Amino acid sequence: MSNKIIEQENKMIAEILDNFDFRKCEIAMKTLRWTWAFDSNTPTIEMLKSSAVGRLRDAMELAKKGKCSKATYFSSSGGLKGNAWVNRYGHIEAVRLEFVLTDWDSDGDV
Repeated sequence: MSNKIIEQENKMIAEILDNFDFRKCEIAMKTLRWTWAFDSNTPTIEMLKSSAVGRLRDAMELAKKGKCSKATYFSSSGGLKGNAWVNRYGHIEAVRLEFVLTDWDSDGDV
């Protein structure tokens, strides 16, 4: 992979880390007494950021392996969900980070 591609991916992650409101996540997790399996304390902002980078990088790797430009590739753990999309050339086109408190899907088979 070229240095230019790696640099662009790193810039996308840095933009998310600079703009995502990790403080809101921390407040929500403290309010809900939400902990992760390896620690009995609520994750710190630094822990959340580290996990976010992992989620984003995992989603990006899945997206590059899948190379389906119409699909959303994601990695989720501990409330954080990293999403990635590739363009038709198999390069990362966009990434998104979410903090998920709840969701529900249905495929119509009720």
